[in-house]
Amino acid sequence: MIRDPSMRVSLATSLHLDHGARRFDARPGDPIDVMQAFVPVGLLSLKASCNRACPTASVDVVEVNTLINAGRIVNGKDFYDDLADTILGDGADVVGLMTDSDSLHHTVAVAKRVKARSPRSFVCLGGPASSPLAGNLLQRFEALDFIVRGEGEETFSDLMCALEHGTMPSGIAGLTWRDRSEVVHNADRKVIDDLDTLPIPDFAAYPRMADAALYLDVGRGCPFKCSFCATAPFWERRYRMKSIPRILDEIRLLRDRWGRHHVNFSHDIFTCDMKWTHRFCDAMKAAELGFTWSCSTRTDVIDPDLLAHMAEAGCVEIYYGIESGSQAMQGTIDKNLDLRRSREIVRTTAALGIRPVTGFILGYPNETPESASDTVTRFFDFLEIGRYRAHIFTLCPFPGAPMFARAKDSVERRSECLDLPLATKPAAEADRTINENPDIFVGQFRYATPDISSELIAAAEEISPHLVLLKRLWPMLLPHYDAPMTMLTRWTHWIAARNADRPWRARHHGDAGDLIDFLARELAELGIADGRLAEFLRYEAVKLAAAALPMGTMEDAGRLPELSSETTLERARPYLLAAFAVDIGAVIAGQSLPVNDITLPQWVLFARGTGGGLDTMVISEAARRILEYVQRPRKVRELAQAALIDFTGHGREPIERGLETVHALLVRRLLKEVQPS
Repeated sequence: MIRDPSMRVSLATSLHLDHGARRFDARPGDPIDVMQAFVPVGLLSLKASCNRACPTASVDVVEVNTLINAGRIVNGKDFYDDLADTILGDGADVVGLMTDSDSLHHTVAVAKRVKARSPRSFVCLGGPASSPLAGNLLQRFEALDFIVRGEGEETFSDLMCALEHGTMPSGIAGLTWRDRSEVVHNADRKVIDDLDTLPIPDFAAYPRMADAALYLDVGRGCPFKCSFCATAPFWERRYRMKSIPRILDEIRLLRDRWGRHHVNFSHDIFTCDMKWTHRFCDAMKAAELGFTWSCSTRTDVIDPDLLAHMAEAGCVEIYYGIESGSQAMQGTIDKNLDLRRSREIVRTTAALGIRPVTGFILGYPNETPESASDTVTRFFDFLEIGRYRAHIFTLCPFPGAPMFARAKDSVERRSECLDLPLATKPAAEADRTINENPDIFVGQFRYATPDISSELIAAAEEISPHLVLLKRLWPMLLPHYDAPMTMLTRWTHWIAARNADRPWRARHHGDAGDLIDFLARELAELGIADGRLAEFLRYEAVKLAAAALPMGTMEDAGRLPELSSETTLERARPYLLAAFAVDIGAVIAGQSLPVNDITLPQWVLFARGTGGGLDTMVISEAARRILEYVQRPRKVRELAQAALIDFTGHGREPIERGLETVHALLVRRLLKEVQPS
């Protein structure tokens, strides 16, 4: 185990797919640009700890998702090989690979390539996906040398010091390792009592600190005992927070050095100690940092007073894990939330200007038709009252969770969870690895649900982002069903039939376009004669099509040209335009119809902005005529006249009215001056 004193260490993130951005129609080998790039705070903390414990070691951090999105790692037959080459760089004595359950099979494939390229390099895994499977992983895969179990900073630093000095790691708590042909499982390590003793993560080691998604480590551990969850056991159910001055110091560093003004706090239950949270809010207000933040918590450890205080202190978003919409199931899974109180907390959160995000789970081993229906109903209810986002997840079997210990024999079927659209060769390897080792890659499977259709669970796997996209529709449509579950069941059968002709998709994968098609059919099938619903669906269909428009340039956004009647103008950015037979704004707002002061048809324009967002605006009939007339560059006087001619070509209004309309289109960056060539 003797290594050069200047030991080289390469730490790499696991593969994180952005499920909301991944297309169901991506074919094998398509370019991948939908990875969830993020500041790898956990690895930067490992690096900082190694730097302090072993100052002669050279530690690099590689965020592979960023590189994949940038096209620096190509999605081809050598995908895993290219990842391994990138992580090894110019040569690494130790490669540390982060793990999570969704991509553990990819991590193992990369580890095999690393070992094949550099047999003398040590390969170490760490994280919640590998900790409870440490012994099995080492016994099954010879490419792996070490697994750091649980909290990593102290264990990994001790390991690096041992390797640097050529000593055996037999006394390092929290480590599972290979001693020739024997797998050794060292004693567990106690969690770190005082998180302030950890050095500040080495943020400077990551080149995208200014803009990548940032989840700041402000505390660890959960004292609750939800039976489906492995997080609390991973942290030994020990709830710990960094001190408030330490958190503020890290925030100041992020603001002053990298220009950050928002951060996500990565703690499962940020408000577990409500008194501490009040003190934190007081400190944030007093510090006047100009920072906003988001967090996660439970609805039973927060109240309206704390929510108001958090809003004042810069909190803009809270994730609430509700998990089940069934009050009976709440007790079964040991979550034990009062769902009526949860509903009021979500309502209050939204009323205070904080965005609530709620999470629900389907597919518990003892799920019943009643509990599943209750969960789907509450999903839509909380989405409506929260007015922002909600998620439906299907239950992943997590080794280390109490439920897994009891029900692991009922893990039976592959999930329809999205994965990378790998090229044929690596995709076949990934699939073979999973199927040959179902006890290791158990995150790719789901529990049997004897009392409820597995097809329904599969259909819920990836649908919630698209349900959220249509969130303003559901209060109008769902009253036409006896229960929201009826709609979801009909969707399950419909999308399976449609996908029979699309074998590249999983059987129950459907996107927003599919959902709009399904709902249009539902209006006819159910005999729903509500013109508002039909127009709203058409509005969403046009908006979805507009999302595919190319990005607008909107040059010189801060300056408008001085207009004369001879100024030549042209279209400034791509757009789609549609006419609606109702006041679509009133429909979206849930207002009653008709609105007497609205001229119909109402013209709605969708245009892409420079930031990638979609600008939606109602325009007048005169503005529509101008945009129709400017298929090629036109003089201002021509456009003003076009605005004033009705459809029969008769009648004129003062030219000033037409000029006002031209100017309004310039302000909205739909027209621009033609620059001389």
